[in-house]
Amino acid sequence: MQKENKSILVIIIVLLIIFLPLSLLGIYLNFANVLTDKTDTDLSNNSNISSNEKYKDGTLYFYDSDNNLLGTYNCIDTKCSYGKSIIDDTDYSIDYLNTKSQDFNIVNNRFIFINDENKYKLYDITNKKIIVEYEKVKNYNNMMQDDLYIVMSNNKWGVVKIGETIETIIDFQYDFIGLIDNIDSSTNLLNSDNYVVKKDGIWYIIDKENDLISNPLSNEIASYNDVLIGVKSDNTYYLYDYYGQRKLDINGFNYISFTNKYINIVDKNNNLYIYDYVNDKKISDDIKLDNNDYSTAFSSTFNQETNSIDLVVKDKTYNYNL
Repeated sequence: MQKENKSILVIIIVLLIIFLPLSLLGIYLNFANVLTDKTDTDLSNNSNISSNEKYKDGTLYFYDSDNNLLGTYNCIDTKCSYGKSIIDDTDYSIDYLNTKSQDFNIVNNRFIFINDENKYKLYDITNKKIIVEYEKVKNYNNMMQDDLYIVMSNNKWGVVKIGETIETIIDFQYDFIGLIDNIDSSTNLLNSDNYVVKKDGIWYIIDKENDLISNPLSNEIASYNDVLIGVKSDNTYYLYDYYGQRKLDINGFNYISFTNKYINIVDKNNNLYIYDYVNDKKISDDIKLDNNDYSTAFSSTFNQETNSIDLVVKDKTYNYNL
């Protein structure tokens, strides 16, 4: 009996020697996996949110173009979000680029305008701090060149450029600043060299050095090219040169816009035609319009390769060689 007890004891000891380390190893590996999972979650900040989700539980998430997480921002306001461009151009007659609203882009994988506490805050993702706050920001839904932004501070508009630092391009002194719908073919972005501005009830065109390039005008500037400026007063459009002298019909037009150096004119009889001011001649036929919403009644595009203009009215295209 004693022999049997000894044999059982030996077997138990052997089994303990074999299985106890294995059990301890299993516990260790399981614990290590838990730690690894937690570490991955902490590093990625992405396991609890869907791919490219920008906001969750009071936190904004920022990604690069490859969907890699750049950083986060802890919101103060529950309505915190990526910033979007305001468009105050609708309050005026300016021929602006009307595009679909979208979030501001991240500049240099580092800076972005966010909206928190009803303010536009420029956030430094890398250093996790607010650089500056503005009342309003616009860049025509990411269509301005060179990371330029039109911003409002103390109820006055100016222009800033975001690079390694924030540079004020145009001082904060204007009641309105806007860009006309003029796409630069080399960048497919808005030409951001010249600006329509309003100050103390007077309208001007300035360049990005804040120098005046037109004489002051008392009526709202709607559009311009290198030679003429179109203004609107009491639902009538007029043409002026850069010295402030009225040109062409002194009684004005129903509508004016520009395609390159050419003028799209809708006369008082609602006839549309394209006019070459430099050579003082029409380059199109008169086309009767039955739509007074002129911004949608027609479109005109200059083709540089063929040196021609395509005019589209009611889904019909007219081509005019120049």
